[in-house]
Amino acid sequence: MKLIHALDEFYYEQILKNLREMNHNKVYGNLSYNSLLYMEVILYNENCTASFLADTLHVARSAVTVKVNELVAKGIVTKTPSVTDKRVNYLNVTPKIVEDYKRMDHSLTQAITEIENRFSSSEISSFVDMLGIIRKHHQ
Repeated sequence: MKLIHALDEFYYEQILKNLREMNHNKVYGNLSYNSLLYMEVILYNENCTASFLADTLHVARSAVTVKVNELVAKGIVTKTPSVTDKRVNYLNVTPKIVEDYKRMDHSLTQAITEIENRFSSSEISSFVDMLGIIRKHHQ
């Protein structure tokens, strides 16, 4: 299997797994891929704002506002006003979402444990370096 195919397949499976997990019990009202993408950008970026989302995802600020309000209404995202600039709201995922992500990451944690048991520190370090190269060129 070629490396590009393996990476594409891995990414595809991860996205589908996350969507299936979040929508399994319809707890979040059938999240779209777009909603999941917004959620993950918010989750992994401290002090995330609507402007940051718009810039990161290359979408209009008005589209971000609509999506964020939808996620707030579903109880997935919260807005916290800045203490220094009341025009700015910081976005966070709710603690329930953080817990759900930890639960969903259990299979990834198991895979990492297996990798650590099967491969040397040097091999893992090389793999981490390779992922860093991919990430650098993928931004």
